[in-house]
Amino acid sequence: MDIKANAKNPDVWLRGLFIVVFSVILYFVFGILFLLVVFQFVTKVVSGKLNTHLANFSAALALYIYQIIHYITFQSDTRPFPFSPWPTETQPPADKKITAETTEET
Repeated sequence: MDIKANAKNPDVWLRGLFIVVFSVILYFVFGILFLLVVFQFVTKVVSGKLNTHLANFSAALALYIYQIIHYITFQSDTRPFPFSPWPTETQPPADKKITAETTEET
């Protein structure tokens, strides 16, 4: 294990930069999610039904949150939107699982 070589590796620092950026994005996305929850609750109380457009967007947003968390916790090498397509509620999260072999290569 060569700490000097790892510290000089630009891929490591680029990943660190993306972790910071996606963590900030995640912070704002949670705010949006909270507003969606409140609005959807009010819609349910007032009309007795859910807004299907918001429900679909909420499902996609939940997948986006999942993708961000998996990326910043090193569970995936796939960068979330805008580097990948926006997730859809019918699309399962497509992650490249990190294994011991891929960890040594990067």
